[in-house]
Amino acid sequence: MHYFYLIVTLLFFSSIEVVTKPVSGKIDPFFLTFFRFLIGGSFLILFSLFSKKRIESRDLPKLILIGCLNGVISMSLLQLSVKYSNASTAATLVAMNPLYVSMFSQLLGKDRLSRRKWFGVALGALGVLVLSSANVSGDSALGIVFGISASISFALYTVLMKDFSNKYGPLLATSVSTFAAGIVYGALLAIFGRLSLLDVNWCEGLILLYVGIGVTGVAYVTFFKAIQHFGPVKTSVIFYLKPAVASFLAFLLLSETVNAQKIIGTIIVVVSLFLK
Repeated sequence: MHYFYLIVTLLFFSSIEVVTKPVSGKIDPFFLTFFRFLIGGSFLILFSLFSKKRIESRDLPKLILIGCLNGVISMSLLQLSVKYSNASTAATLVAMNPLYVSMFSQLLGKDRLSRRKWFGVALGALGVLVLSSANVSGDSALGIVFGISASISFALYTVLMKDFSNKYGPLLATSVSTFAAGIVYGALLAIFGRLSLLDVNWCEGLILLYVGIGVTGVAYVTFFKAIQHFGPVKTSVIFYLKPAVASFLAFLLLSETVNAQKIIGTIIVVVSLFLK
């Protein structure tokens, strides 16, 4: 059953770029991200109600800000990367976040990077360079910049969330930060006049529900279940396998083109993650 949690999480996390790519030209990426976090956060809040712990008032503003770093900034950058590049490329770039987590941990004094980890960071940078120069139809420099920015900001979110996850448990801390991000995002969209009901067909509606309930709701629950059994280190294999799974799904469902250079770049990135 524990491996089932791991597989479900891997499939959900690897599919978000592929699933949202077909609607990236119709559904506003900012509205999509808002909807994802509002629905997913609401789903997570239901599970957090069973927690005996409660968020202290002094920690709530910090959790809201950290949640916005993830929901409002990082995941918006992810959807922009999906819009301006291939889904497989965006997935590979975002999956590099464990490398950036190591770097932020070093900078914030929470961890020290060994030579092996520094080599992994350098190798990952080489992999991105190979990917960005692969000249594959559908990719763009702007999309790659968005993807790298999404990965870096998500890594910072991960490091900043660590203390709160240890204090309150990962499910409670994440549910509060995710739901808060959805509320703040909605307020920002309303202020700028971009919060409106979409004219979507049933298929596009299912995609919205999939990324909201599935990727941001169910996948986070199974992710935490896997962490409880395997621990965070072994569970991080999800991010190592994400580029390969996402690339396969993109080829199968979106008929994305690949060339030898893109394959080599993806392999380099995956190897660099294992060195982390």
